[in-house]
Amino acid sequence: MKYLSTAVLVLGLAIGASAETRVLAAGAAGHARAQYGAPSMPVTMSLRGGLMVSPRSAGHAGIDIAVPSVSIMDGWEGRIDADVIFKANFSSVSTAVPVTFSLVRYSDNIRGHSAYLGIGAGTLLGGKAKLLAKGILGVEVGPKLGVEGNILFSESKTMVLLTARLHL
Repeated sequence: MKYLSTAVLVLGLAIGASAETRVLAAGAAGHARAQYGAPSMPVTMSLRGGLMVSPRSAGHAGIDIAVPSVSIMDGWEGRIDADVIFKANFSSVSTAVPVTFSLVRYSDNIRGHSAYLGIGAGTLLGGKAKLLAKGILGVEVGPKLGVEGNILFSESKTMVLLTARLHL
């Protein structure tokens, strides 16, 4: 329960901060993203959907919220991801919910499309909460669409997700 309340608090703060992010997006935050090769139009929220391909097949859907004002190093921006993995079947739990905070770095190296990579940490909710580490590798294929691969490490499972992102 402690992990659930922490995840809900972090997600609530991110949603509350997203209005501030939209205001900043046209100004300093938009300039900072363009400076590091990110898409020219700032993205504050994206719908996520795709497949978990390992350890079992399952579908997933979720949301991610860009938090460009949160950064530890130059060129890296914060992002909160929350997904629901359907029919995950982990220890008799059929739905798992990974919630992570990640730092993402964009680069304009692939034929004008922004490639990006990231690292993160969070929790896996559903049944007994577990800590997660996350790796992200993706590419923006258009102004409204991105595709990425996620690898999630927990103490008992390693999950591989293939994800499409629709930018709102």
